[in-house]
Amino acid sequence: MQDPSLSIGRFARVMQWRGWIAFGCGLAALAWPDGLLLRAMLLTGLVLAASASYEMVLALRNRRLNRGWPLALADGVACAGMAVLAATLTAIPFHATLFLASLWLFACGVLALLLALAIWPMRRTRLAMVAWSAAQIVLAAFAAFDRNVDLITLL
Repeated sequence: MQDPSLSIGRFARVMQWRGWIAFGCGLAALAWPDGLLLRAMLLTGLVLAASASYEMVLALRNRRLNRGWPLALADGVACAGMAVLAATLTAIPFHATLFLASLWLFACGVLALLLALAIWPMRRTRLAMVAWSAAQIVLAAFAAFDRNVDLITLL
């Protein structure tokens, strides 16, 4: 029998490293957009794809031990979606990429809202998730309907 806290600890460390790598790539892309934007997007996409695979396998393997496994699975699916967006940035027209990004942001906003409903008794966490959901849905609308938006604006 495996200790569930070990799996949760590994999951947390993967999320922290993924966040730090994405943060660093985002800063580099904003500081030097001409030279590093595409490289940062591709590196972030590779990290997200690896993280998504790990999270989905971990969630499915530990579904009997941890009742929060659907959250890890949903996060893995969201990471896979963002990895696809990062990889397709150079392969499809820009307006199609923005449309896909708006769909992804909307789906993540809805998932955050559903998570806020699931943790209803936890007031501070619930409010944070509702605020995050609202921010993602507003960004999705911005990406979908503002024709003057470019990638730097959306980042």
